Amino acid sequence: MKIIGLSALCWMAASVALAQDLSLEEIVVTGSRVDVDYYEMPAVTITKKADFLVQNIRLVNDSRSSSLRKSEIIETIENLIKRSDSMKGMALSYGRGFLEPINLDDESLLLLEDRQRVDTNYIEIYAKVALNQDRSSKVQIADLRDFISGAKTVGRTEIIPLGDIGLSIIGPEQYRYEIIEKIATENAKVDRAMNASCEITIGGLEGRVQWERTGVSELTLYIPYRMEVANCS
Repeated sequence: MKIIGLSALCWMAASVALAQDLSLEEIVVTGSRVDVDYYEMPAVTITKKADFLVQNIRLVNDSRSSSLRKSEIIETIENLIKRSDSMKGMALSYGRGFLEPINLDDESLLLLEDRQRVDTNYIEIYAKVALNQDRSSKVQIADLRDFISGAKTVGRTEIIPLGDIGLSIIGPEQYRYEIIEKIATENAKVDRAMNASCEITIGGLEGRVQWERTGVSELTLYIPYRMEVANCS
């Protein structure tokens, strides 16, 4: 078997530092299970459990004073943080697509104006619970919902869940070489099945790891590679 695709392999060797930088990123996956088009996914994939169940929530406040709206929302978040600290595996995060722990001193944690309601501000954050392999996903989803519904709100602050329970995974790029090793094993099987000496061209390995939600708590990870077989003898 002759494998062509050295440029992609050289690119990957040069990108080790980048992969390490991405290894701590926490990625949010959409709440509802995705109807993946089977024929659009590559032949080689891996399945991993998500790290967290996540629920996007909106904290809304319509108190008369803007300063009061802000203080009541911040105090409500502080109450959520205190409660999460007392419950194993529970945490709060914020961000769009990429999550990070709540930091009330971070200037990027801004209250937004509700354009549909006068004198109203809101902020969107995530409540999440670390997936425990020894407990059922349904029980942990119920725990997350109980955590949100039992929150101690301040003043006129309301907590509104947005969408379905989602998933998050930390550093999907950490699985890059596990996927590539599985691709290499698959290519060796293809070569043996052809019962001939062939050139196998692999392309697309330089692409980022991608993912789809394929279960209540599972994700399918893959690199959208391409394989071509030619010049068999």
